[in-house]
Amino acid sequence: MPASHAKASPALFLTMPSDREVVLTRVFDAPRHLVFDALTKPEHVMRWFGPPSCPIVSCEIDFRVGGGWRYILRGPDVKAMGMRGVYREITRPERLISTESFDDYPGESLNTVTLAEENGKTTLTTRVLYDSKETRDAVIRSGMERGASETYDRLAEHLDQMAVAVSQEHELVITRVFDAPRELVFECWTEPEHLRHWQGAPRGFTVTSSESDIRPGGFFRICMRSPEGADHWLEGGYREIMKPERLVFTHIWLDANRKPGRETLVTITLAERGGKTELTLRQSGFASVEARDGHKHGWSSALDVLADYLPKALAGERKTMITTRVFDAPREIVFRAWTDPERLKRWWGPKGFTNPVCEVEVRPGGAIRIDMRAPNGIVYPMTGVFHEIVVPERLVFTSFALDQNGEPLFEILNTVTLADEGGKTKLTVHAIVSKAKAEAAPHLAGMELGWSMSLDRLSEEVAA
Repeated sequence: MPASHAKASPALFLTMPSDREVVLTRVFDAPRHLVFDALTKPEHVMRWFGPPSCPIVSCEIDFRVGGGWRYILRGPDVKAMGMRGVYREITRPERLISTESFDDYPGESLNTVTLAEENGKTTLTTRVLYDSKETRDAVIRSGMERGASETYDRLAEHLDQMAVAVSQEHELVITRVFDAPRELVFECWTEPEHLRHWQGAPRGFTVTSSESDIRPGGFFRICMRSPEGADHWLEGGYREIMKPERLVFTHIWLDANRKPGRETLVTITLAERGGKTELTLRQSGFASVEARDGHKHGWSSALDVLADYLPKALAGERKTMITTRVFDAPREIVFRAWTDPERLKRWWGPKGFTNPVCEVEVRPGGAIRIDMRAPNGIVYPMTGVFHEIVVPERLVFTSFALDQNGEPLFEILNTVTLADEGGKTKLTVHAIVSKAKAEAAPHLAGMELGWSMSLDRLSEEVAA
């Protein structure tokens, strides 16, 4: 009857599914292309093969179907022990089949190695088929479990070193100094109002689709169209946001079927340099030097676009307002009060104002039109457009205050977030004012008070 052993170590699992077989399984924290290289390239095999008591001293590999391999190990008694084999099948990077025999022992085994990768880790399975049960049992009695376990421990250590070496070799580093304050450069990476002017796209590319949730744990997804008309989809997740000095996010290209490819990690650091900003971009995790160098061209071009935009951003210095309020109501109700025209018209604007016109088309690209009538009868019209809608947690829209001739007085990029706090709702309004005319000064001076009074009315609305 087939027998089964328990784990030889917390990492190695050994079974005997038939009278002539031994199956060894171990998971390595490395992608399988690295594991495959470690198994098949002499410069790597020399660094890990064999237990510490019997290390390898010579390695020859003719890596082709029909080609042979030969290793020489040195035992505790300093006696050389040779082993050899012939490759029967090579399927990179997932499968190897070869024979194996030892100089001083009779018999030959057939070894089938398979590599399966999941989430960046590799399960290595070695199935050894012996010519007889007696040979198999003799190998087990010789200490196969312990030797294999110690050998795989050495392989795991070497794979860690390989991963570090590959990361260092393939890491992209770009440094650029911008003639702008650090806070503004940081906002150009994190504020939609700025991002829409450059979006990290190379010169000549057009961003045709963009959505994002810029916070730790948030995401972004954009489509960049090349000058030739080809669409390139990109997505990632924000790992760390430390204003105004550090931004860390993942970076993943999508294929034609929108399936994600290899993930890399981008770290942006900003250092103050006498009113200027030194930006350092590091991107790691590339599969090859060619992939790294291709991204170097793209990022360099995108940073050129950012450099062109920064003077315009400085010229139109913005006013930023952040208002936070906690409402004693679930956020679904608060969200509806922002998006249901009948509810919105009941609270929008300062105390005493009414909204004879309140029209909202709640979808990305949807229009907004609100006419606010003051107690003295003067009407203050406003138009806008929605950019992002995440029910029930986020709204992003641009609004334009109009003068009596219907011309914009100023533009505001509004980001409204709603966070659940035990059945209550924490609402944050982040408003960035730009393109303000001189005659807009009285309106802007009362903006914070106006928002405070509007949110007082919103509190009454959601309570009702």
